[in-house]
Amino acid sequence: MKLFRTLISWEKALQTVLRHVPRMAIEEIRFEDALNRVLAEDIRSPIDSPPFDRAAMDGYAIRGEDSFGASPDKPVMLRLTRSSVERGGQKEEGEEEEEEEEAEEAVEVAAGECFPIATGMPLPKGTNAVIMLEYTKQREDLVELFKPVTPGKNVSLKGEDVKKGEVVLHAGKILRAHDLGMLASLFQRTVRVYKRAEIGIIATGDELIDPSAVQSPGHEQRTRHQKIADANSYTLAALTQPIANPHRMGIVPDRYEAVKNALWSSCDEYAVLFVSGGSSVGTRDYLADAVEELGELLFHGVAIRPGEPTGFGMINSKHSKPVFLLPGYPVATIAAFELLVRPFLSAMHGVKDARITILAHASHKIPSAVGRTDFVRVKLHRTDRGYSAEPVRATGSGILSSMTRSDGFVIIPEHKEGIEAGELVEVTEYSSW
Repeated sequence: MKLFRTLISWEKALQTVLRHVPRMAIEEIRFEDALNRVLAEDIRSPIDSPPFDRAAMDGYAIRGEDSFGASPDKPVMLRLTRSSVERGGQKEEGEEEEEEEEAEEAVEVAAGECFPIATGMPLPKGTNAVIMLEYTKQREDLVELFKPVTPGKNVSLKGEDVKKGEVVLHAGKILRAHDLGMLASLFQRTVRVYKRAEIGIIATGDELIDPSAVQSPGHEQRTRHQKIADANSYTLAALTQPIANPHRMGIVPDRYEAVKNALWSSCDEYAVLFVSGGSSVGTRDYLADAVEELGELLFHGVAIRPGEPTGFGMINSKHSKPVFLLPGYPVATIAAFELLVRPFLSAMHGVKDARITILAHASHKIPSAVGRTDFVRVKLHRTDRGYSAEPVRATGSGILSSMTRSDGFVIIPEHKEGIEAGELVEVTEYSSW
């Protein structure tokens, strides 16, 4: 097989890969270990948060009505509660903390009284507001108020943040740092998340060399007959790392049996295989033939640019395993990843979060041919009209610098004949996932 079969559309290719997504199992882990993991179930709050009315500022807990009429010229005078006056004396640290907690629970503030309070402390019975410390002055057991506060001022009410039973985090969400903070605030000690898939990554090509093995690039290039660095396997591993566990399997030479053996020996160990290089129709491109012999080649050749040599199939080992045939050129591999592999991995791990997109005006006309989906790298600029998307000009899908110079990409659908200058486009930002 040295010719592409009829190129299929991106939409059809995407439908095909999503029909063959294996769903990851679920595991329960400590909430503090759940950063960047995908939540497998809705999290409902077991408590009201905050669990009681609490002070939102340092100051004095009062009845707001007692402060009415206060001003710098005519301060209102309130008495410290008896319990707050009696909290002096030297005690052991543990004893002092225990007595303070008991005192706070027992405190009741009457009309004309106040109670010193710190941010986060429960509001004493009989109070409904907190006056900030800077608007007061204490004189022995009396406190002068220089500003009125309304009931509810500087107070976080019980359940103000989250109500008991409310869904605070939905299944399919990739947990971020502040999500872990929410879990901590709700005393959610463990969470159920999808396991991370083990992904095998194989690079093929006699022209490749592992850059980590090269000590002197200039000398090695001369003595190794102009070998080029294997950038694809490192790029694919980095793209995969946020959602799954990538494993670089090394470089396989351009020999049919070597390619076939590498596929067969890896398929039982990993949930999915990514193979870069050898997916085109050259005399030394054996990947599609190897996949077809070992299982089923579902498609080979997609009407996308860059990334036309992309393919997908299933290898029939103990369990049928998906394998992505990815182009040898780095930009084409990245385009294929964004358009096909990323959606596959998201579905595999139950991700429901939408990717971040920005609306921007095209700075120049972007040509495209009808019948092909184009992956256009763009650089974003802020303008007085919002954002401008400037296409990064590059010839050939091996120009990796076009990726490093861009902030995101625009997809031009196959039915559209390019984008006019000034036209509003949707830019997908490169992101951790």
